[in-house]
Amino acid sequence: MERFELVRLRPGKEGLLSKRHPWVFSGALAAPPAGHLVRLADASGNVLAVGTGSPTNPLAVRIFRFGDQPLDADFFRERLTSALAARDLLGLDGPEAGCRWVFGEGDGLPGLVVDRYAQALVLQVGTAGLEALRDLWWPILADLARARGITVFVERSQAGRKEEGLAPVNRLLKGSLAGPVTVREGDARLSVDLLKGQKTGFFLDQREHRLFLGRISQGCRVLNAFGYTGGFSIHAGLGGAAEVATLDISGPALDQAERDWAAQGLDPARHVRMEGDAFELMRGLEPATYDRVIVDPPAFAKQRKDVDKAFKAYKDVFRLGARATAPGGVLGCFSCSQHLDRARFQEAVWTALLEAGREAQVLAHLGQPMDHPYALNHPEGFYLKGLWLRLV
Repeated sequence: MERFELVRLRPGKEGLLSKRHPWVFSGALAAPPAGHLVRLADASGNVLAVGTGSPTNPLAVRIFRFGDQPLDADFFRERLTSALAARDLLGLDGPEAGCRWVFGEGDGLPGLVVDRYAQALVLQVGTAGLEALRDLWWPILADLARARGITVFVERSQAGRKEEGLAPVNRLLKGSLAGPVTVREGDARLSVDLLKGQKTGFFLDQREHRLFLGRISQGCRVLNAFGYTGGFSIHAGLGGAAEVATLDISGPALDQAERDWAAQGLDPARHVRMEGDAFELMRGLEPATYDRVIVDPPAFAKQRKDVDKAFKAYKDVFRLGARATAPGGVLGCFSCSQHLDRARFQEAVWTALLEAGREAQVLAHLGQPMDHPYALNHPEGFYLKGLWLRLV
């Protein structure tokens, strides 16, 4: 591993690795890495782990394997094959599926996200180290994908790239795209714009919650706040909702929601488009008029320093959601901010209901689905928090 620079921990910092956490911050190192591929050693020079490094990112080392072993083609083949085997075990992959194939540290491949959308695969490469190793892992991933019917490859590498000194990437790698691709989710067929959509094109992590909403929406008035392209809305409509309102600030996203609603054979008269700022529009709603309310805002806390400000924003929008929910109705509250932990998230929901003068039963604590696994030694991988509440 001649390309891998030896980086030493400061004396007394070796104990951090006994917990097998895959992150090492710059303050634990004797000196920051000069390059992007590292062998991590204790203060005496004994190699403890191998991974990727960053000279500029406070998260200086991401560990791929403990011990002094190579990151070679065999390593990447084993990790990628194992990740796909897990999705097969769960029954989530398939020719019409939307499924996360690789989830970074959760699959032992820090910095790499891979999502399948039917015949297309979308990559996110978040570190310079993974870029340096691309010639090793990319041919393996491409071969595995082609064997499963993938014909289109897209890269949407944006998150975290700035801290790594990398430019964002938004490109078609192989194949051709005539427009959005369609994935099947239960009875719904949902359109995904792989080059312009949010994240890798869609929010696959809300799959199970969308399906659940469909099961409890018969005859209901439903509000889907921060609705994007209307995934929750379409499941509610297919579940027999009397009326569904999709609220989002993006006109193009709402255009897609309306097209997908019609494509399911649903009556356009049962769908209400609400375009604009969610806080402003929700403040103008008649109180207690919706039987089912989804509040799934963007990540208000992008960094740890943003948590206090984000807490207030979450509390405010959850309060507005509670205000809109009818007695006996169900409110779904969500946060995808990694830095807002489960306890703080629940505090935001609780405070919101206190301010709204509402009481609630907790029906379920929610998280990300099984194709977004996180490692027990990496609790930061648990990012999606949610609650189903029955308001009284």
